[in-house]
Amino acid sequence: MKKYILFLLFPLFLLGSNTARKNTIYNVYEYGAKGDGVTNDQEAIQKAINKCKGTGGTVLFPKGKFLTGQLQLGSDMTLQIDSLATILGIQSDEEKEYPHHKINTLFPNRMLEDCQRRLFYGDHIQNVTITGKGTIDGQGDYNKWMYVKDLGTEKDRPSILAFVASKNITVSQITLIDPACWTQVYIESDHIKIQNIKVDSGKLTPNRDGIDIVDCHDVLIENCDIKSEDDGICFKSGSEYGCKDIVVKNCVIDKLNVNAGNAFKLGTDGLGSFINFDVSGLIIKNVKQNSAIAIESMDGAVIDNISVSDCTITNSGQAIFILLANRNRTVPGRKPRIGSISNIYFKNITGTDFTQQYPSIITGIKGHHIQNITFENLNFMMKGGINTTDQTVMEYDGKYPEGSKFGNTNAFGFYIRHTDSATFLNCSIKTQLPDSREWLVQNNVGQITIK
Repeated sequence: MKKYILFLLFPLFLLGSNTARKNTIYNVYEYGAKGDGVTNDQEAIQKAINKCKGTGGTVLFPKGKFLTGQLQLGSDMTLQIDSLATILGIQSDEEKEYPHHKINTLFPNRMLEDCQRRLFYGDHIQNVTITGKGTIDGQGDYNKWMYVKDLGTEKDRPSILAFVASKNITVSQITLIDPACWTQVYIESDHIKIQNIKVDSGKLTPNRDGIDIVDCHDVLIENCDIKSEDDGICFKSGSEYGCKDIVVKNCVIDKLNVNAGNAFKLGTDGLGSFINFDVSGLIIKNVKQNSAIAIESMDGAVIDNISVSDCTITNSGQAIFILLANRNRTVPGRKPRIGSISNIYFKNITGTDFTQQYPSIITGIKGHHIQNITFENLNFMMKGGINTTDQTVMEYDGKYPEGSKFGNTNAFGFYIRHTDSATFLNCSIKTQLPDSREWLVQNNVGQITIK
């Protein structure tokens, strides 16, 4: 009888032990961190992380300023950054502070040459949360990170957050400021939640995107406030894994009136796919000369079933830019190919105070057409003011694509070319200033429906 009772109590003891571990707090001060903003706390913080990983416990950053280089995260853990805590990325180009790591992914990925340095790095991990109401400051205005042309690529400047081949990652509540490169990047990772965060890249130099999702499945981005010098929220594909099953909703994207980049973007890197996107409730502003919403298949990407609804655009150069083309880029083991763009649906989009006289441009290339695109309840008040109608519109020239490079076409609202079918339902496209151009010009389009 006593043995039987002990047998029942033993699993209860294990359960209690596991629960206790999950509730354990690993305070970085207890592992030697100074939190004075001057001392390098990298070693002390990494000790706390190493102790916590695998336990389900929490690494706590209380009030303080914690200076550090790269920190390697582990599975089954939470980072809690309190409201009076700031983590500072050390301004150093030394390898010991930000070691270069090429990513290891399931498929050959063109991104392995980029994003080789990070402040927080999760590599093949799972069940990680970064939260709290504190701040991570990349201190990206360091002199050696400011001159992009001297560095050549993004590989030598650290992102603030980077996850590769990881699962069940949640980033919430925190503020990310002044990255040295892409603020945060998620590569070939699944089940990602980015919620209620603030990003401010500052007006530094190019390649400081707000959020980059590269070949990820099951992603939710919601209620985020993004101020970005380059692309605001950008989905990329560097491998056959592609991006699939994505929800983005109720985010503000402010491009800070900087020339580089677009606000919401699929591409430019697009080797795999972008499938099943539900995008809604975006407030897009201050894009200056480029596109509020850009969808690009340049490297063979299959883009299909994309819905964008209930968005407002102000102070942008161009509302929508969609391009199917061929840059002849690929990865080892795969021949270059031309992709496809199909079943794109825009609904309830308002655009005002455009800074340029560009129309929205929808174009494939000869022999490769965009298929089935619908615009419903668009209300655009374009800038207008052009009195000529003889503009020629270039075909894609193989260079880095931007809608602004097509210039002022012979349409003020939409220019559509190499497209099988396009539908406009209950759309109002007008100009502030008198304009001699038609609102819609089509070239090599199978069917246009206007109701």
